[in-house]
Amino acid sequence: MIENLQTVALPDGTQLGMLSACAICDLQGNLWGQSEGFPGIATDEAQKLMELFADPFSHCANGIYIGGTKYVYLNGSDEDGGVVRGKRGTEYGLVVKKCKTCFVIGIHGNNLETRQCSAHVEGFGEYLVGQGM
Repeated sequence: MIENLQTVALPDGTQLGMLSACAICDLQGNLWGQSEGFPGIATDEAQKLMELFADPFSHCANGIYIGGTKYVYLNGSDEDGGVVRGKRGTEYGLVVKKCKTCFVIGIHGNNLETRQCSAHVEGFGEYLVGQGM
């Protein structure tokens, strides 16, 4: 499953590149699967993600933390399809899709654009939602 999440491809199957790191974890931060290089997610980081999804206006200034690394909040909420996006400097971006029971997390380097990563992570998350997850 992680291999499918890690490889970003166009609908025609053309590969665009690989996510720098990715993971699937429950809403409490317990990892279900992760790629090599994923920095982990702490319980408090998962809780802060839940708060951010519920009320981005109140929590966006705090940023998004994954594996102890801060990403500047760009946009997103539960109302935006359960997706939040962040950026760290000019080289790294983050997309988190909240499903019914889990988060799908994708971190990309400058080999991909945030919109490409976002479409991929969201699509994978929608697949999981369709499976009841």
